[in-house]
Amino acid sequence: MFLCGSNFVGGASACTLTPTGLTNINYIALQNGIYDDLYITKAVSFEPTAACPGTWDFDTILWATFNQTANAGNVDWNLESTSHIVLKSRTEGNFTWKTIVVKEVHSIEDFIINYPDYFTASGQPVEYAVVPVLYGAEGLYATTSVTSRFDKMFLIEGNVVWGTDITDGYCDTTRNIPSSTVELLNSRYPVFIRNTIANYDTGSCKGAFIPLDEESCEVSFESEADYARIKYQREFMDYICDGIPKILKLPDGRLWLIQVTPSPADTANQTYNDREISWSWVEVGDVNSEEDLYYLGFSDVTSEWWNG
Repeated sequence: MFLCGSNFVGGASACTLTPTGLTNINYIALQNGIYDDLYITKAVSFEPTAACPGTWDFDTILWATFNQTANAGNVDWNLESTSHIVLKSRTEGNFTWKTIVVKEVHSIEDFIINYPDYFTASGQPVEYAVVPVLYGAEGLYATTSVTSRFDKMFLIEGNVVWGTDITDGYCDTTRNIPSSTVELLNSRYPVFIRNTIANYDTGSCKGAFIPLDEESCEVSFESEADYARIKYQREFMDYICDGIPKILKLPDGRLWLIQVTPSPADTANQTYNDREISWSWVEVGDVNSEEDLYYLGFSDVTSEWWNG
C-alpha cells in the first residue's frame, strides 16, 4: 500500500526490484593487500570457503596462486590431456585449415610455439588456430586473425630470407596450359587438344640487391663500397642457383612456390655500379597444399596431420 508516496516499509523505493548488471566482467584489480589466491568460476552454486578448490574443473575461468608468478591459466591441467600442440592457418574465404606446426607436449615449456610463417601474402587476412590434441582427438580451437603488409620483394628458403627495396615489385608471368590445335580436312575450325591437367605459372623477376648501411639503412654508392656490394650480389647469385625450391613473395599480394631456372644474369643499369640481377622461374607447387609443402621441403608436417 502506498500513501503519500511512501509504503509500509517506509521508503518510496523500498519495494523496487534490485537492478541486475548483465555486462561481462573483463577486468579485475587486486591492490593494497597480500593475497594467496584469486579464483574465478562459472559455477553458480557453491559454498564460499576460505580455501580454493584443490584442482581445476570445467567451470574454472582462472586461478592465480601467486606462487612466484601471476599466471592464472590451466597449463598444468591441460598437460595431462594434451599429447600435441598443433598450429593451423587458413586464408580468408578458405574453409580448409592447413597444419603448419605439430609439437609433442611433454612439459609446460612445450606449449610455447615460436614459428615464422613465410606462407602469407601481403594484404591477405590469415586466420591462425592453436589446437590441443590428445592422441588424434582435437580440443577447442583458439583462433586469431592477422594481416601482414610489406613493400619489398622476397625470396625465402628455409629460414634464409632475401629482400630488396630497389625494385618496383614487378614480375611478369605466363600461365602455362600445354595444349595443341589440330586442323581437320573436313572442318573449318581446328580441334583443341589438351592431354594434361598441367596449369602453372612461369615468370621473370629483377632486383638490385645491395647491402644497406646498418645505422641509416641507406645505400652507399661510394667507390670503397664496391667490393662489399659485388660480394653481396655474388652471394645472392649463389643463393638463387643452389637448386632448392623457394618462396617468391611480391608486395602486391602475389605468392608462389618456385624453382629458379637457367640462367640468372647480373647486368649494369646505365652505370657500372648500378647493377640488377634478373632470373626466370617456374611454379612447382601450391602454397596451400600441405603435401606440396612437405615434399618440396618447406614443411616437416607428415601426412597424418594433413587436413586436405
